[in-house]
Amino acid sequence: MIPFKNSQKGQSLVEFALLLPVFVFLLFGIIEFGRLWEVTGVLSSAAREAARIAAVTSPDVARAEQAARNVLSAAHIYNPTIWISGPNASNEVTATVSAYYTPITGSVIPGIGPFSLKRSTVMRWER
Repeated sequence: MIPFKNSQKGQSLVEFALLLPVFVFLLFGIIEFGRLWEVTGVLSSAAREAARIAAVTSPDVARAEQAARNVLSAAHIYNPTIWISGPNASNEVTATVSAYYTPITGSVIPGIGPFSLKRSTVMRWER
């Protein structure tokens, strides 16, 4: 009779070793998606704030850019690119905010580097 034929010692360890990479991959995917969602939301808020300031002023571009920078710096997003344009023929002002997003898994998974995110808001110019 084989002594280890009915023994299941180590089965749990093997199953854990096989499933651990899948769970870690899912965990990091959820974290990255959450961070990406937050950054896009902050960029949208900054563009909205800049467009609102530009819509109620002449537009005051410096003041609108500073409003967007205040929103972004509160969320620890630095070195953004901010464009304010308008009013156009339809009396609309446009604020566009762009920043680079660096994934935290980029150091673990090669090839995933920083990439640019951009959000825009259009508002009617209130003269």
